[in-house]
Amino acid sequence: MPRFVQTRFLQTCTMFLSEQACKGKKVSYKERLRIGIVDNKKDDVVELFKSMLLSRPLPSIIHFSRLFSALAKTRQYELVLSLCQQMEFQGMKHNSYTVNIIINCFCRLRKLGFAFSIMGKGLKLGYEPNTITFSTLVNGLCLQVDRMVEMEVRPNLVTLNTLVNGLCLNSKVSEAVALVDRMVENGCQPDQFTYGPILNRICKSGDTSLALDLLRKMEDRKMGALKMRLIFSMKWKRKNTLIGGFCNAGRWDEAAQLMRDMITRGITPNVITFSALIDIFVKEGKHVEAKELYNEMIARGKDPDTVTYNT
Repeated sequence: MPRFVQTRFLQTCTMFLSEQACKGKKVSYKERLRIGIVDNKKDDVVELFKSMLLSRPLPSIIHFSRLFSALAKTRQYELVLSLCQQMEFQGMKHNSYTVNIIINCFCRLRKLGFAFSIMGKGLKLGYEPNTITFSTLVNGLCLQVDRMVEMEVRPNLVTLNTLVNGLCLNSKVSEAVALVDRMVENGCQPDQFTYGPILNRICKSGDTSLALDLLRKMEDRKMGALKMRLIFSMKWKRKNTLIGGFCNAGRWDEAAQLMRDMITRGITPNVITFSALIDIFVKEGKHVEAKELYNEMIARGKDPDTVTYNT
């Protein structure tokens, strides 16, 4: 829905509710939840919550979770936690969704100890943490690192690597790269355990532009030797992704140099790598380089395949 139309819709709904209230007609909590509480004042939200507690039969946990979720989006985290506690006092049980909302609120308030405590409580009650749970906790840890930097307390490399690994496991590669950049700006020097998970995850996803951007940053940070060690330690499929990325970006010299470096170190490229690089050279009119690479492949005992011959 376009933003203008959505705004007009909310305004119309708000006017409707006001008219109903003026006429003395009671508006159900379901109707109010359906319309949304983004523009509502704190007192109005609390009043809505109290009306839900007084309703008979009691609203389901799904309705309460909708209220808490909408309220959390307005960044009133302490109010969400307070209402959750009041709901518990009324005998209402949480579900995995409300547990995640509480964890998120504690993380946003930078109270990680409480967030992890809630996760532990959820485990005891039989709620299995999901991707949202762990992603929320990892984001909370990142916020904590930012707080440490603000307080001029520099996190060590172990802290950085742990967070980077957690972000990569949750497929948050862009956030991991941004975190590394912030830490470098604050004097923390990354190592192979920092860049390794990021580069592997990027290559696994096939995002060669992001991979090349990361490699450029490593070069700018005078970490060329570390860059090569990481590349050599990768699986062949991911090496091929990088080489293909170099070629597609017009960086043929770097692709060829990477190939030569691997051969120098006793790492013989497979036929897929040879064929991919030969194909790129031919398409770019670099027939001499393609012929040299073909001869190198034969000399290394790699039999050309269909792709090679088609090239």
